Amino acid sequence: MTLVLVGMGVHGPRGIPVGALEDLRACGRVLLDAYTTPMDVERALEELRSTLGVEVTAAGRDLLEDAPRISREAAAGCLGIVVPGDVFTATTHDALRQEAVRRGVEVRVWHSSSVVTSALGRLGLHVYKLGFIGTLAEGPPQSAYRLYFGVASALRNGQHSLLLLQHDKEGGGLSVAEGLRLLRQAEDSWRLGAFSPDRVLIVASRLFSSSEAMRILRMEEALDADFGEHPHSIIVPGRLHYTEADSLRLILGAPDDVLSEAGRVPASLGSRLAESAIGKTRNALARFRGAVPASPGIGILMENVESYLYDAERFLREGNVELALAEAGYAEGLLDSLRLLGYARIDWRGPGARRAPEGASYAVNPEAIGSSGFRASLSTTVA
Repeated sequence: MTLVLVGMGVHGPRGIPVGALEDLRACGRVLLDAYTTPMDVERALEELRSTLGVEVTAAGRDLLEDAPRISREAAAGCLGIVVPGDVFTATTHDALRQEAVRRGVEVRVWHSSSVVTSALGRLGLHVYKLGFIGTLAEGPPQSAYRLYFGVASALRNGQHSLLLLQHDKEGGGLSVAEGLRLLRQAEDSWRLGAFSPDRVLIVASRLFSSSEAMRILRMEEALDADFGEHPHSIIVPGRLHYTEADSLRLILGAPDDVLSEAGRVPASLGSRLAESAIGKTRNALARFRGAVPASPGIGILMENVESYLYDAERFLREGNVELALAEAGYAEGLLDSLRLLGYARIDWRGPGARRAPEGASYAVNPEAIGSSGFRASLSTTVA
């Protein structure tokens, strides 16, 4: 009653740990995971059969995602599963382990290397600086938002990101250009600078194979480049330590101007919202000045609006985004009070304002308070 899970690493069957060979040879049945990682299945089967001296069969998605069936077979006699890369990089295999443990089946695990643990090291980047990992797959532009923000966050922390591009069992998948177009659409929506045209990327194709290829280039160049057959990975480097820059210079021939631009920190979403709020309120202030009647009280109010906006801009320059947002909100709230009191009619999103008609009276509607531009900017894509 044993389930043996063995990682064969990034180099195929030759990467199987020596100690795992004995466990696999003792199993009545050995499966090769042909589902979670792209590879030449027939060649891998041939090498495994030759190395182990036992029959090995390929297992697809239907079998590997049927945890009860796997556990039943392991309970009836030792079952070995050989996994490309490391054993638990794909959550599929952890589900198999959990089900086996619940059924009282012994689980033996042999770990090995994976693209996650090896891709950065292959390039000379520090693995402990890996801040985000994600899979870029086909879908609407919104499907790339999580990756967009993950990379942006890692960049602000000076960390690297690893993006794995979708690869189909038939050998196709998402091309580098298709993946980058999804990220560029996210950039067009959020405009933080995470994937601006000059963003430095490393595209690694067919890593650890005989046709391995790696290039460092800017995003605008990568969109039109041909990187050949799948699979592909995209590394977005954060700020480089001098030893990392030396490695990229030696391994990839990276020019100094590209290395110096790698890891440029993008704007935060908060700073973009603050910029938007300040800009909207400044524009509204100019419209209000020509629409409200002149009076000492209103003059003082306008001066306070100016002061709040000045403070908001100063806080934003100093990197105090939360305070900048608060000051912009105070400024907008004062202007909105004039609208609510009936001194002027103004649409925050519109081109102008006009004085309220003589004798007009307005009741303060609590539901209208949420219509101001600052609060709306917190819940919509930055324009």
